[in-house]
Amino acid sequence: LYPNVDFYSGLIYQSMGIPTEMFTVLFAIGRTAGWLAQWKELLSDDEQKIARPRQIYTGYGSRNYIDVSKR
Repeated sequence: LYPNVDFYSGLIYQSMGIPTEMFTVLFAIGRTAGWLAQWKELLSDDEQKIARPRQIYTGYGSRNYIDVSKR
């Protein structure tokens, strides 16, 4: 098990009595500044018209569709 910061934050939130349903919201609030910074950076880059990952897909190529009932 390699826990990230959310694991430990969750323990702290739980000890503070915060309902588990709110954990995801609290995790997202902490990331909002980074998301906004990336969005601002995207808007300032004239070469980037669409926000999309720069990774290259290396999986299967085009395949024929087989109906679920025939699989």
